Amino acid sequence: MSLVARKDINPVEGDAPDINDGGVTVKAGAFWPEIRLADLRKSMRLNGTVTTDRLQHNTREAVRSVTRQLADWKAMQEAEGYAELDAVPADEIDGQSERVYCFQRAVYCMAKALLTEGYRDFDTTGQGEKHAAALTSQIDTLWRDANWAIRDLQVMPRGLAELV
Repeated sequence: MSLVARKDINPVEGDAPDINDGGVTVKAGAFWPEIRLADLRKSMRLNGTVTTDRLQHNTREAVRSVTRQLADWKAMQEAEGYAELDAVPADEIDGQSERVYCFQRAVYCMAKALLTEGYRDFDTTGQGEKHAAALTSQIDTLWRDANWAIRDLQVMPRGLAELV
């Protein structure tokens, strides 16, 4: 006789409490879509231990970094007559431009990577070392996902390896 115990899946409402960020957004000009902190918080499962000010600061840095990496690509799109990212031809996912989705994903992953790096603990106990190793793995994955999203937005291959 055997028994399979299923783990109940938490509903979305249980993942992270709804934090009132006061409708705060981060904007980077007319071309790029604004980033709503509430959407970022929900998507990346950030609870109230991350203050709105800290989240806004790290989101600004993420938006700055992503838009700088995409500056040449943006200039080409504007030269083609596209005034905003949503107007650039792209397939849609759930009624949203996949390029807008990629931009948001890049910013969300980068913001969470920055936050996680800032919260990494310097505990020297064995448990602290395991926790730091787990965070390092998570941070690496977030940076990779941000870079992939930036490349996906430009419809470029994800591989970044260079043979010499």
